[in-house]
Amino acid sequence: MPFPLSVLNTLYWLLTTHLLKLIPMDTITATPKSFFARIWIYSKEMFPVLIYIPFVVALYFCMNAATQIISGHEIVVDTYGVVGMISAFFMMLMMRTFDDLKDFEIDKDLFPWRATPRGDVLKSDIQILSITSFSTLVIVNLIFAPKTLWIFGIVMMYLILTFLWFFNEEIHRKNLYLTMADHQPIPYSINLFLIHTALASGGVYDDFSFNHLLLLFIFTLPVTAWETSRKIRSEDKETHYETFSLLFGTKPATWIPFICLLLTGALGLYIGDSLSLDLSFSVITIALIIFVCFYYIRFLMKPIHEYNILTPIAMIFSVLLFINLMVHLLMNAEISWQV
Repeated sequence: MPFPLSVLNTLYWLLTTHLLKLIPMDTITATPKSFFARIWIYSKEMFPVLIYIPFVVALYFCMNAATQIISGHEIVVDTYGVVGMISAFFMMLMMRTFDDLKDFEIDKDLFPWRATPRGDVLKSDIQILSITSFSTLVIVNLIFAPKTLWIFGIVMMYLILTFLWFFNEEIHRKNLYLTMADHQPIPYSINLFLIHTALASGGVYDDFSFNHLLLLFIFTLPVTAWETSRKIRSEDKETHYETFSLLFGTKPATWIPFICLLLTGALGLYIGDSLSLDLSFSVITIALIIFVCFYYIRFLMKPIHEYNILTPIAMIFSVLLFINLMVHLLMNAEISWQV
């Protein structure tokens, strides 16, 4: 999933993975007859639209603004900016449906309390959402974003290949390391495309610079941190479900998201200095780094279940860092609306 980095999304994750399994299975009602009723259930539990839409708009605007400021001109919001926001949302939705379709049978065993295993949402519903997302992405980019079609095509081809397990699901199911290697670049490729929609804004297609590469890591390393943090458990909480802590050991696995977040903070400080942002940006960023260090080092020193709050800590750090960046970018920026 490209950017599930909001604190509210964590609450939804906790709801669907912990609280819903407390519901007695004999109290669950029959499958709703209305397609729209089923989709609303899917949205509430698996893809909260009312949260994702404002989150995507704010996050993409921050990425778009930073990209254009790095290029050395005012922030222009035009057709490419709108295409970027639409693409960000539907790529997230498409990848969510891809995951649910790929794991449809496995979820019946591992997560029977979720909407699809318990029968409130049908597989055909998810397929319709997936096709709709794909079609919307293709139509919008074909019509309104001709300059970035080349990278859009490359990214979409890669995303489809990951959905098809690169034509060999059996090998990937048996080799988690291989799956990690060829699926982890998903959020990086999506954010690379989104940065290019910002580069194409304003009538001139700006060059992709080294600082744009650093910006890509700032916005994507937290995704890797979140994805790994949520699959780290203390030894007494391990099950047959494969986690990073089961594969690498609890402490070695914890270093993966910790290093990602430290790099994000360090790159944020570098970009802040390059763009001559106010000193308060660096002060807040350093405070956030110290905040992350406290909770991750505490778990590294004593990896017990009570200290395993790595996922919400990664979320909080990322959201506050992005807000910090966006506020300071907008303090002295000029915005031109050309939609």
